[in-house]
Amino acid sequence: MSRIRWFSVPNPEHKRFPEWRRSFGIDDQGEVYVPAAMAGDENELNVMLCAADDRQITAVHLEHHFVPSAWLKREFPKHFELIEIIEARAGLTVSDGLVI
Repeated sequence: MSRIRWFSVPNPEHKRFPEWRRSFGIDDQGEVYVPAAMAGDENELNVMLCAADDRQITAVHLEHHFVPSAWLKREFPKHFELIEIIEARAGLTVSDGLVI
């Protein structure tokens, strides 16, 4: 299994989102992991089980389940645009040399 490096973005002004909601992971192959809770109305455990059933690698960070962003966009597209923003931020993180 690949090592996942975790990152979080700062809280927006006047907002207090928990860190896990502002976090994403990038593995050694460049795969981006986002909170399973981004699926919308689905319970994050159910989303993680669906991902595992599809043979996707999942992770736990800050006591929450994370799944591959590409898989989540395809299977639960409710927050497709937001996931793409996270992927772009992850790409910048990689291009800035913050991930080896």
